[in-house]
Amino acid sequence: MVYEQKIVSLIEMLKNSSRTFALTGAGISTEAGIPDFRGQNGIYRQLGEDRVMSIINIETFNNNPRLFYDFYNQHFIFPTVEPSKAHYMLAEMEKNGFIKGIVTQNIDGLHEKAGSRRVVAVHGNSERYVCTNRHCGELFSWAGVREQGVIIPTCDQCGSILKPDVILFGEPIKSFTDAQDLIMGARTLLVIGSSLTVYPVAGFVRAFSTFYQDLIIINRGPTQLDHAALVKIDGPNTGETLEEINHCLNLIG
Repeated sequence: MVYEQKIVSLIEMLKNSSRTFALTGAGISTEAGIPDFRGQNGIYRQLGEDRVMSIINIETFNNNPRLFYDFYNQHFIFPTVEPSKAHYMLAEMEKNGFIKGIVTQNIDGLHEKAGSRRVVAVHGNSERYVCTNRHCGELFSWAGVREQGVIIPTCDQCGSILKPDVILFGEPIKSFTDAQDLIMGARTLLVIGSSLTVYPVAGFVRAFSTFYQDLIIINRGPTQLDHAALVKIDGPNTGETLEEINHCLNLIG
């Protein structure tokens, strides 16, 4: 099936679906300037996944926060970027009722910044820090943490160590049930920028593909579930593809 035919089929599926959700991965944010950790030049390939996993780990955070923060601040703090065209297109598609919400594996908060309202961020948000004292639980912005000027930030309410509000290795994902329910409850699932290798979310999609038919994948390169997709688009620019889709949907009304 050529690209134009795939777009026509995809539009027909979205037009006839009353319950479409999107799942997004790193590929949607690389177009905004966020590095892909598992990409060709990503930190996992540069430093070795085993080393990264051994430090960006809840046990290391708890037992050696200085080691954790030295590594985290060096490799996981990125310049502020704006949402990509793909983020804005998804926000507009939600506003116009073509999708009902987004499950994202990304931690950059760009969906919310672009205007998406129903976002389940299963790996958290790197723009926030949370107090590790469960009786406190205060949230802090990255800007507020940076103003402290220390390697290991602490809570100004109780003095406990702050943790980036992201899921570290060894921790369960956030909003497990919400993410599972949204994906499994979709009539049509639109996967964007994910190779579908990170579990448990990839397992939700695999289960969806077993019981339903309307799986759409837009990703640069192969994914683990290309064989299950009714439409798979492998293109260089997700934003341009979504812009074309959104334009066609708006023409149809």
